Amino acid sequence: MKYSILPRIGLSILLLVLATTCFAETPREYYYAIEQDGSICGYAHVVIAPTEVEGRTYLLLSDSLWMNFTALGKQIEGKYLFTFTIDPSTGQYIRHTSLIDQGQTKLGAEMIYHNDSMTIIGQPGNDTSVVAVPSGTLLQNTRLHAHVLDYFVNDNLTEKECQVFSEIDGELNTVVFKNLGREKIVLNDTSYDAVKFETLNKNIGIQFVMWVDPTDGLLLKMEHPVRSVYLADASIKDKVGRADLDNKIFARVGTIIPNAWAVSHMKVQASLQPAGMWATPETLNVPGQSFEGTVVDNKINGVFDIHHVRYDGSNAPPFPCDFSGVDSLQEYLQPSDLIESDEEVLIAKAKELTDGATNAWDAMTKLSTWVNKEIGYDLPGGVTALKTYEMRLGECGSHSNLLSAFCRAVGIPARGVFGCMYVPDHGGAFGQHAWNEVYMGDAGWIPVDCTVEEISYVDCGHIRLGVWSSNAAMLNPDTMSIIEFAVGEGSYADLAAPSGLDYDAYIGKYQGPGNVFTVLTQDNHLAIDIPGQMVFALKDPDDNGDWFFALTARASVSFSQDSDGTVTMLTINSRQRFPRDAAADGLAEVADLPESHRLIVGSYTVPMQGVSFIVKSEAGELSLIFPGNTSLPLKEDPANNRWLADTGKSTLDIRFDANDSGQIQAMSFSELVDCAKIP
Repeated sequence: MKYSILPRIGLSILLLVLATTCFAETPREYYYAIEQDGSICGYAHVVIAPTEVEGRTYLLLSDSLWMNFTALGKQIEGKYLFTFTIDPSTGQYIRHTSLIDQGQTKLGAEMIYHNDSMTIIGQPGNDTSVVAVPSGTLLQNTRLHAHVLDYFVNDNLTEKECQVFSEIDGELNTVVFKNLGREKIVLNDTSYDAVKFETLNKNIGIQFVMWVDPTDGLLLKMEHPVRSVYLADASIKDKVGRADLDNKIFARVGTIIPNAWAVSHMKVQASLQPAGMWATPETLNVPGQSFEGTVVDNKINGVFDIHHVRYDGSNAPPFPCDFSGVDSLQEYLQPSDLIESDEEVLIAKAKELTDGATNAWDAMTKLSTWVNKEIGYDLPGGVTALKTYEMRLGECGSHSNLLSAFCRAVGIPARGVFGCMYVPDHGGAFGQHAWNEVYMGDAGWIPVDCTVEEISYVDCGHIRLGVWSSNAAMLNPDTMSIIEFAVGEGSYADLAAPSGLDYDAYIGKYQGPGNVFTVLTQDNHLAIDIPGQMVFALKDPDDNGDWFFALTARASVSFSQDSDGTVTMLTINSRQRFPRDAAADGLAEVADLPESHRLIVGSYTVPMQGVSFIVKSEAGELSLIFPGNTSLPLKEDPANNRWLADTGKSTLDIRFDANDSGQIQAMSFSELVDCAKIP
């Protein structure tokens, strides 16, 4: 049995490949290597060919990319297809399509430019929006940069600031192009006197250094903080390995704080260059957090001092809310591409969950609790609020988008914020993360983190960098170190101060199926040492006698005693939830299958691992088939609305979760491992 606290960290993975325009009379074909930390982790295949649209000749640029990477221990294969229909007289595209395939997450869009506006048709669902695109706005494609030759060769400029339409977020971005002169580079045994320049997106902070062919603007090479891309040949397809993104999303600090949820003050030295938002002193200095240092072109160097004061709901706005007259809040009440708060299914669910709420804080807490309990953790998950709700899966950004959508749907201003948070992983580290801020009237913006079960607060290991609005978000840390921290002061957690309980009866060693577990005291509370993992702090027991892990509500321990009150057994209870894969409905198409069985047979995906459990009917009985084809018979316990399976080392208590229509959406089970106390 493996425990992990990595789901505290999330991220939205999006390929950061910038490009431009070029022109061709006959079809041209190119290959590009994608490299990170000295390893080839992907490639791009580009074809540029003439095409006709309504009797006119255009250029069709087709850009197919494939990437192979690991994040938080999960292997992810990304496939991307971008096409641009380019007007050769202007170098601007008139149509763009994108398809993104990252396992369970499949997104797409079509963008059509006409008469100073961009019509965006999103997939799936064909949702349509129109964005004003003023004349003079730059419409870039992914591979060629003829406009840069105009700036730095024809006009001999040193710098050019442009309004650029961003296909990532469907908005206008301000981008600064800086001329870095000429530089000779050799690629594929060909020497180029390349035009070198830098771009800085002042909306989402992404920075690139690029080299282009001075004859036509063809992209030769590109570098940014995460990876580099450069012209190669077809053989690059056979050289692809796998990149590990953890160094881009984690900053190791070498300080372990086991009960991180109880951190009540922290001071941190940080040097980083985040992407996905534009950092300023104003975004870094907010209630509960101060920053002293420098912020230059999204490069942050300085000291963060975090001391959040927990809001208790005092004087919260009445519910239902009405902030229609507050102009500054309208942005955080309206739907967006990632936060579809106008979708009827989300509106209906938010209203159902907040029925009977006494005020806006009570309503928000109900919504936050539901997202925490019902949305599993996986990369990349649903990404948008609607898809996260439908899939019941997502990383922290997905959770944040859904909570924002729920809040906005019932009139509570809400937004996602991006930054990092402390975790005991990797010997103590800060990992990139997204959470929420909700507006509570006179109390202002209150931070909450439903992903890590901080339903109505955030601990002081959270460092806020800015409002999160882009799938291109990435921490990109250089160095971080903890200067000082405090745990407790009665502010945040059950572990804040000694409980006064007598732990002596529980302390000792317990023999599990394959390991010896040690129960001990740590920081005045009970803890359990999981071999090969770490020492996990335990909260004091609830009314049912369950001692929940401080790091997660998905694991707990309980103790059994004999008639004399002597502790004889430790039981570890690990709770997991696996979403049902609708594509596996064919498993239910079995003759003479009882209706109660037909509802639950199917495939259930294991988050973060890319494998599935199968519930299958065999000879009139149900079986649970594990990844690797181990099969266990399921025994129904109708009185308790559950099924049981015996693994030989543990007992599985299995329940199936249905939606309002009676359709099964997930399988939840508790794995109970009994460990006898060693005398």
